[in-house]
Amino acid sequence: MSGGERGRDGHEPAGRPASPEDPERPESAESAESAQDEAASRRRRVFFALWPDESTRGAISRASRKAVRLSGGRPTAKRNLHITVAFLGHVDPDALERAASVPPVETGPFELVLDRLGYFREARALWLGPSEMPPALAALEQSLWDGLEQAGFEREPRIYRPHLTLARRARGVDETVPPVHWNASALTLVESIALPRGVHYEPLQDWPL
Repeated sequence: MSGGERGRDGHEPAGRPASPEDPERPESAESAESAQDEAASRRRRVFFALWPDESTRGAISRASRKAVRLSGGRPTAKRNLHITVAFLGHVDPDALERAASVPPVETGPFELVLDRLGYFREARALWLGPSEMPPALAALEQSLWDGLEQAGFEREPRIYRPHLTLARRARGVDETVPPVHWNASALTLVESIALPRGVHYEPLQDWPL
């Protein structure tokens, strides 16, 4: 049977799958795939974070430089340093709008003392965080997630451990760092953008605490 012939019942011969260029391919399938591609392109990977000012970023970088070097890992770009408060993952425009409607969460500004080095073995990530979590940060995380759950988001099922990732593909180090004092005064909604040379974090909106 030639390529232009059909079987006696008028259908394509068995074993010939429709391809994207096939004129016999149902338009509904093409429309569905197009809609899926469009929806995927509109989804954005976002999270709420504490976003340091330039002075604090510099202090963190200086305090942790030796530990990062000893870890042998890939340092986090100074512009990307942050503490995640609530990670939402990939969201569509409607979900992004709902997330942005939850703040402000008025806990008041508070001080973070970053004085503890840690290591996530499975993720091979070296991190810096506070030895003691400020009550205001615990209240911020709890209140923010309460609002996000009411807006239809699902809370992460794990204990919140505030930290900044200093390096990835790292090994743990037995090192101390001079404490870095950070006056946190705002909550920031951030987009994570994958680029050929690594991830870039773009602040979208912030709210005073």
